[in-house]
Amino acid sequence: MLGGCTLFGGGGDSPGGYTLEVVRVLEQPSPQARERILEVVPFRISPRYRSRLWLYQEAGSWHRVEEEQAFLIPPQVLVTEQASTYFRRSGLFGAVVEGESRLQVTHLLEGAVTALYGDFSDPMAPRAVMEIQFFLIDPRLDPPKTLLKSGFRVEAEILAATPQALIQGWNNGLESILENFENDLRRLFDHSSRG
Repeated sequence: MLGGCTLFGGGGDSPGGYTLEVVRVLEQPSPQARERILEVVPFRISPRYRSRLWLYQEAGSWHRVEEEQAFLIPPQVLVTEQASTYFRRSGLFGAVVEGESRLQVTHLLEGAVTALYGDFSDPMAPRAVMEIQFFLIDPRLDPPKTLLKSGFRVEAEILAATPQALIQGWNNGLESILENFENDLRRLFDHSSRG
């Protein structure tokens, strides 16, 4: 079994750990969007990917990296935070909250991270793999109703099998996934406002 140092080599590691970060340009919500309040429920993650230590695939085997090459906090927390921040800036909602709020929540967003790993099976084409399932729910109905189910998988090519390249690939993948889900939400809300 290969160790993390064999894969990534030394130097350039983030001593405190790595995070995910997606930047979204701020859009102001329309009057109709201001009436929508989104609660982002903490995302779930498949047990295989729950560790702060990254998982990678090489030559048909799965390996974990060393402690120095890990997320600062659990990956499901990072993805939940980034999704909240992204949709807070999207202009689709009047407010986005995490956890309990005195606001009257109109929509719940649940998510599940079903893949999060480095694929180094082809040394000439390493990839950062991420897959997320989304569920948009109307909690005001009894029982609550699922309004939208979407899932996206990204296999982002990265320049090298390094921690920095893997994080950049995951950031690019997460941005693409959130953009695609935002497009689905816009279609849903546009259709709802016409109907």
